[in-house]
Amino acid sequence: MAKKSAATTDVYPKELQKVFSDTNAQYAARMEDVAEFTKDNFDAFFASAAKVTESAQEMTDAMLGFTRSSMDANMAAMKEMSSVKDPSELLEKQTAFAKSSMDQLSDHMGKMNEMAMTAVKQCVEPMNARFAAIGEVVKDTTRSV
Repeated sequence: MAKKSAATTDVYPKELQKVFSDTNAQYAARMEDVAEFTKDNFDAFFASAAKVTESAQEMTDAMLGFTRSSMDANMAAMKEMSSVKDPSELLEKQTAFAKSSMDQLSDHMGKMNEMAMTAVKQCVEPMNARFAAIGEVVKDTTRSV
């Protein structure tokens, strides 16, 4: 009986060491996967942030360009209106200027809206890819369980 007890005490530590060793290796491999996954998440976040910055710069440039051209058009219209000879001519020039200004504003707002929609699509694209990757991880995890 004593010999059997000694034999089993020798076997258990080796079996436990193997289980611990295997578990530790699996844990280390999973931690590497988690670290890589987390790195990819941060990369996607920073790519998205870069797109936000780039889009904001493009939209700011477009807005400044519109403001500059609008101010130039306003100055030209003021010069033109200041040289009129009678009120009916002033009304005609002012009406044409107002219509032109509204058309330009409407066009510009359409362009800004288009730029904003494009920017949103580009900015969320990297994050959407990460959400898809999370979905795949969840699917793989539920399949293996």
